[in-house]
Amino acid sequence: MNVPFLNRYRNGEFLQYLKDVLKLLAEQDVTALQLTQQQNNLQPLVTAIDTVFKQDQGSIITQELVHLDEQRDKALTGLRYLINAYLQHYDTAIVNAATALFNNINKHGNNIQRLNYQEETAVLDSIITDWQTEKELVNAVTLLNIRAWLDHLKTVNTNFAIRYLARVEEQAANPTENILEFRTEATNMYRELIAHINAHQTLGTKGAYNTLQEQISVLAKQYNQVVENRTANNTTQEESKEANNNLTVD
Repeated sequence: MNVPFLNRYRNGEFLQYLKDVLKLLAEQDVTALQLTQQQNNLQPLVTAIDTVFKQDQGSIITQELVHLDEQRDKALTGLRYLINAYLQHYDTAIVNAATALFNNINKHGNNIQRLNYQEETAVLDSIITDWQTEKELVNAVTLLNIRAWLDHLKTVNTNFAIRYLARVEEQAANPTENILEFRTEATNMYRELIAHINAHQTLGTKGAYNTLQEQISVLAKQYNQVVENRTANNTTQEESKEANNNLTVD
């Protein structure tokens, strides 16, 4: 039986997967299958996640974060393109300056845009500080005439940090908005449901258990494929974060 990559599903994927599982369950006689308790344990958690997910999607700050994150990703990508172009310059001084900046970015990793929100903010802040304080890098920025790009990146990253904190405060003011806790509880209840289905299927008491097991297995495979495709795509292109950020910005 295929096991779902629940911890790798984005919030929206996690929610929809469990909704689909409950739909498959509802098509069976849960009373006869002795799965009523497991269904009752999982259903309210899925409902709670659905409520929080919809609330967060409507949060103005959440949408601001998505926009600011896209802006800083584009700014960093733009700087990379400029620097890579200067690496091919005919002037050795230009090439050396570009190399210094290129190496500094790479020192912080090749996939900065794929870090979670907090990590990317810290990494970009470190790069910006280096470029504004280390003599070789300061001179390189001046020589390549990319200070406007650097200033823009700093402004956007600073604004992101400010709004991220505001989002944390917004969530703290509403304790029910803890999708992470709901996900943990729902995962445990899901596993309990599957354990019961597998146990009954092994005993071979009813054919419906086998049907349900196969249906959920196919469902898990389909959702896992989405994750695998996304992972494969990320090896060739950058994309906005979503799954592992504690904020629910699917």
